[in-house]
Amino acid sequence: RCVALAYHHWRLKLNHAELAEKVHVLLDHHAAVDQFSGALLIAYEHQPILTTARGFAIHPDVLPNQSDTKFNIASVTKMLTAVAVMQLVAAGKLDLHTPVAAYDRNLPHASQITVHQLLTHTAGFGRYWNDAYRAARSDLRTVADYIKLFAATPLEFAPGTRHHYGNAGYVVLGAVIEQVTGVSYYDHMRQAVYQPAAMCDTDHFELDLPIANRAVGYTNQHWFGPTDGRRRANHFIYGVKGSPAEHCFSTVGDLFRFFQALQAHFLLDARHTNLCFSPHAAAEQPGVSYGYGFHIIDDGRHGLVVGHGGRALGGDAFALLYLDLGYTVAILSNYDRPAARRIVDHVADMLIA
Repeated sequence: RCVALAYHHWRLKLNHAELAEKVHVLLDHHAAVDQFSGALLIAYEHQPILTTARGFAIHPDVLPNQSDTKFNIASVTKMLTAVAVMQLVAAGKLDLHTPVAAYDRNLPHASQITVHQLLTHTAGFGRYWNDAYRAARSDLRTVADYIKLFAATPLEFAPGTRHHYGNAGYVVLGAVIEQVTGVSYYDHMRQAVYQPAAMCDTDHFELDLPIANRAVGYTNQHWFGPTDGRRRANHFIYGVKGSPAEHCFSTVGDLFRFFQALQAHFLLDARHTNLCFSPHAAAEQPGVSYGYGFHIIDDGRHGLVVGHGGRALGGDAFALLYLDLGYTVAILSNYDRPAARRIVDHVADMLIA
């Protein structure tokens, strides 16, 4: 038995060395043709087996990306916010199925929507990428600032009748957190999620503040008009401070620590962690469901996968937990999608090879 176990560990170590070599070759190729700039972490169970980076955090060739570079994680932010909400549910301070008006009747459509619906994108909210956002982006620094963007907008459908992925619902969740805890969403996230999980490089950093080792996003797209196709810094596209739905900054190492803390139940007990990882609504893609702040993916090939992706102009992010295979994969890029997407798809196939 001891010999068999020793052989298993030797074979696993050899396989991981081969995996790391293949991933390095993959990243080298995409970086050489300027299709990838970012950082990657692959871990098996409790131990990283590969952490590496390519490209530049500040162009041209000013500051290289490193394994601890802080990237805009876009909508990966939602799973962090969801865990903070579920902590309040576990503590009896929020109820999943009580109208939000019980906590703050001044929030948009508060009497019609529940925390469950907000967590699952079934509350009826749309997106707030509009002229109001464009006009206000240099002043967006609080949850209340974001609420103003859609406070007067009607719901797109009756709450609970279907799933429609968006950002507004998670901004409302941030406001609920503030009302229940009595502190700002941003302060509460540091106290309740980032610090307990040892996520020392994670925060909603303001874009007009100098932050060490933070990547600038570079995009050749534009939401609000035509583009000449050249890659430009995204400073003037987004709100100066992200919302509870998006644009937190983090590192691949911090996202690994987040998943480790979840699995060890440092952040949530087993029951409420399982609620996050359980399908509550069918998502847009086949084989994908939405839990509480987490996508649940079962494509029939990679086993059960939970986590979240994030897409921004000048950012592409994935943080995924391959529950059946035992792997964690975090890929963060400061380029447009599919910079990280094409890498994560290749890595996923390598894991089952």
